[in-house]
Amino acid sequence: MEITKRAFLFFILLAFWGSAALNAQQRNVYDYPAPGWEFGVQLGFGQYYGDISQKSYFQKFSGETRFSGQLIVRRHFDERFGLGFSLHRSGLRSIKDNFSDGTIANLEYSGRIFEIGVHGYLNLSNLFWGYQARQLNLYATLGLHYGDWRGTLMDSQNQNVIFEEGLNIAGLTYNSGGMVIPATLGLKYAISRNLSLDFNGSIHTVLSDDLDYYADGFKQDILLFTHVGIAYHFGEGRKKPRPASIGAEPTGPVEVIDYDRFETKKEEKVVPAVLPVIEMEPAPKPKSFEFRVQVLAKRENIAHISQIFPNVTFDYPIVVNNYQGIHRYSTGSFSSFNAAQAYANTMRSRGIHDAFVVAYRNDVRIPITAEMKE
Repeated sequence: MEITKRAFLFFILLAFWGSAALNAQQRNVYDYPAPGWEFGVQLGFGQYYGDISQKSYFQKFSGETRFSGQLIVRRHFDERFGLGFSLHRSGLRSIKDNFSDGTIANLEYSGRIFEIGVHGYLNLSNLFWGYQARQLNLYATLGLHYGDWRGTLMDSQNQNVIFEEGLNIAGLTYNSGGMVIPATLGLKYAISRNLSLDFNGSIHTVLSDDLDYYADGFKQDILLFTHVGIAYHFGEGRKKPRPASIGAEPTGPVEVIDYDRFETKKEEKVVPAVLPVIEMEPAPKPKSFEFRVQVLAKRENIAHISQIFPNVTFDYPIVVNNYQGIHRYSTGSFSSFNAAQAYANTMRSRGIHDAFVVAYRNDVRIPITAEMKE
């Protein structure tokens, strides 16, 4: 057990040393394009809550925690969702001095559990606040594992064995395995483009009452784990879309044109000549507005849109309009709403999930009416 504690301490020191050494680069792991893979190792401690348990989280540090570790492989399909596979092993220990009615129990349980299974991954930061290059991300997982456990139930005073795996006692049969539902909430802190630290807590609900070989109120045994880990991220990245037929793919940063910094030169009035009135069919009135596709809105001014979307191809220049302290970045100029909507769908497929159609008249944002869409 002493060797295990030293290994755990060494792992934590190694992780924080890596953080200090690489922090100067200031590159976020979520800057790496999705989809991608993640391989991680996590170490920490586990606590058992069930029939042979009566202490709280902090009280269990007096001797009822055991070493826990797991290996994780995840496939990230985009900036929000992923699917993972994990192998998990933990020791278990708990003591129960009294029953719920106050009578003496003197029960002690010790054992181990090994779990294998899959889980779904959800990046809560990108889900609720939009995708951007963050150094700290909040995430959650929910999975389904199969657990295999072995343990011993004994008298805590004289250490006499009451029941253990493999012991045959007439009338006593217990399951040595069952399904487990793990739920995790954690934080990922990027220390480089490909490395991240992981801090998480997870609750594993064992769908069985046989883990501790005792029944006293808990229908499912609960395991609580606290882990810190390190993960390596890599992948092929998002495939770049083909350039549109109207122009070649840009080779450098897209120029941002700020219309608010230039004054439009007023046109001189021209007095029309007097002409005879001729009866003619009225010509269709030309449209005095244009449709664009808005891709971003920020309070601060961005010099190059590639700072926010480094892997997105734009077919038109980016135009920024400043109104009431908000910089709105749009691209394209369309006379047809359907054409603008088609380009908005193209931008969404390239990774800008919040792209939508807007309308401008004389470089002033206007609402889109049903007549404008015709």
